Amino acid sequence: MLISKFSNKDVEDNISRIENSYGIELPMDYKVFLSKYNGGYTPKTKFKIGKVSSDIRGFYGVGKVKLSLESVYIEEWLDKRVLPIAFDSYGNHIAIGISKENQGEIFFCNHEKEQICENISTNLKSFIKACKSEQISEASKRSIKEREDALIQKGRGNIITDELRKMWQAEIDKYADMMQEEVIL
Repeated sequence: MLISKFSNKDVEDNISRIENSYGIELPMDYKVFLSKYNGGYTPKTKFKIGKVSSDIRGFYGVGKVKLSLESVYIEEWLDKRVLPIAFDSYGNHIAIGISKENQGEIFFCNHEKEQICENISTNLKSFIKACKSEQISEASKRSIKEREDALIQKGRGNIITDELRKMWQAEIDKYADMMQEEVIL
């Protein structure tokens, strides 16, 4: 799986703060993941485990990051004995077990089924191995001018509109600074 990681500044302090604030202990492999990557975006990433398949848009990090674990109202998840660690395009969560009975197991939590969580993997490492990512292409990072020139060269300049330019700009903004790396635990 490829990830565009977040800053891992103060990760250990933030992990300790979360564990102490909520009286939980995060699974060791999740702590290792946070220490190395602190969550991040995972564009073009999919998984299929048993009957469950989806994409993964990103993993939550801790502290002052764009996708913070603390933004998902941790308190609401504690009764389920899991914490969300990632999310898909459809509003579903990937969660990790935090109780003695399910410590480190990975669950798919379907928001359409009242966040019922289905066990899909025994641990984070095997879940990540089941995830497949595509590299962000350099074409996704091309400027608007480069894209316009390419269409004009193909004789398709007539399809260029302000709406298309806005769509291109959104894609450029999303991918321009993303640096993907392989997740290794």
